[in-house]
Amino acid sequence: MDNKRVGRFISKLRKSKDLTQNELAEKLSISNKTVSKWETGEGLPDVSVLPELAQVLGVSIDEILNAELKEETRIKVEEVANEKNLLNIYHICFLISCFICTFGALLGGFTEVYCAYNFKILFYTHWEIIFAAVAFFCIAFGNLLFYISALRLNVIYPKEKIIAMSVKKMLSLFVISVAFVLTFFIRLIDKIVDMENLEMLCGALILIIIAVICSVVSKRIERKYNNEG
Repeated sequence: MDNKRVGRFISKLRKSKDLTQNELAEKLSISNKTVSKWETGEGLPDVSVLPELAQVLGVSIDEILNAELKEETRIKVEEVANEKNLLNIYHICFLISCFICTFGALLGGFTEVYCAYNFKILFYTHWEIIFAAVAFFCIAFGNLLFYISALRLNVIYPKEKIIAMSVKKMLSLFVISVAFVLTFFIRLIDKIVDMENLEMLCGALILIIIAVICSVVSKRIERKYNNEG
């Protein structure tokens, strides 16, 4: 039996589980120096420790002693690694989507508000067209990026779980995105109706949004209450 080969194998499995030598030692109720000796090939795990070590590392005793994974175990390890990678990409894409959508909403929102107070004609200046187009692109791209990252999770999760994981994130992106969309349509309507009616229309839109949010929240609370009951 090659002690160094077994040691390298244990070290590789430990790192795949995101465990430090101290953490592995604590789980096995041994010292971290003992784990270090195993991984450097200066010693082998005691027979009394092997069953628990195999359980912690997610392999069999034979695989540890032979320093080689069986085919089915190798597939499981690859699946776990793939799951972590996809989840990391999913969370990173959400953060990027939030940043892009927020930038687009702020750029478009401030542009339309400024132009509404200073120009009576829609798209009076070329930079309003450019800024509005960039804002629309950022919002569309941000939402699409998150949608694609969520779709990629179907490799490891069922559709129901992906929806449960993503619904709050999708709602937050929608709230961010709708800020610019509302300002754009209000400015568009401003060119069609009188200012007096515009104030009433804005109030109506706000009330509709509040009513929709309250309806969604109340349904979620009712669903949660029924599930707990």
